[in-house]
Amino acid sequence: LRKTMNAFKDFIVKFYAYLCVFIVVAVIFWIFYFIFANGISQINLDFLTKNPQGLNLGESGGIRDAIIGSFLLMILSMIFSALLGVSCAIYRQIYCTSSTIKLGLKFIIQTMASIPSILLGMFVYGLFIVSLDIPKSLLTASITLALMVFPFVEVSVEKVISQIDEKILRDSFALGVDKNFMARKLVLPTIRKNIISILILAGSYAIGATAPLLLTGVVFMAKVEGLLSPVMALPFHLHMLLSQSVATQNAYATALVLIFILIILHLLSAVVLFDIGEKIARYFKHKRP
Repeated sequence: LRKTMNAFKDFIVKFYAYLCVFIVVAVIFWIFYFIFANGISQINLDFLTKNPQGLNLGESGGIRDAIIGSFLLMILSMIFSALLGVSCAIYRQIYCTSSTIKLGLKFIIQTMASIPSILLGMFVYGLFIVSLDIPKSLLTASITLALMVFPFVEVSVEKVISQIDEKILRDSFALGVDKNFMARKLVLPTIRKNIISILILAGSYAIGATAPLLLTGVVFMAKVEGLLSPVMALPFHLHMLLSQSVATQNAYATALVLIFILIILHLLSAVVLFDIGEKIARYFKHKRP
């Protein structure tokens, strides 16, 4: 009887696990299929290379500057979040010896991770735009996105550093190796690929954000002119098309382009992390006669 009960419990656990996987895959597939079916007909060369046009802006034309603006926002937010997140992670894991400071930093980072992104937009708006008189622009919008993804970058990099073989670090300390030298020559080269992969994932997170951009520098129509000029962004453009009920098919096409970009970014992150490109090149090199 006990064996029967254990077998039944195992069956329930497996059934529940497989059911959850099926539901998740089915929902993701349905979302992608719905957007693909409604948007693929609008995607063409003109849609990707022209800007919004029409009596109602967005009714015709394309999303060229929205794509460019989104990539610029992503790149700048990756740079800013890397400067903050990687430095903070290295400090907590290598330099900080006070458990109180470590605990305080952990509390701050966890708190930032739970702050709604629209509040981060309000903070940047109040500090940079109102107080420092910096115009709504690519710069202020990128700072907002960097603050949004900073906790993800910091926690992920810190986890990677903690997984470095402790014996290596312990031997370095025993040999009297300077912490600065160890961080530059040992830790950073060891986790370089992980950092790049994490930053690409952070960029994919940032490129899909809408709420923090509403107050900080993204507009419905603008050319990319510099750091202190407003820009277009795909999620904001999608938001405006849907909220105004203008060119719904173009909205679906914009969403589909955004999904394709996110898929490419996640694949690129995997390629960097697992050396897929190097493995493919090595495979074909050994296949040559």
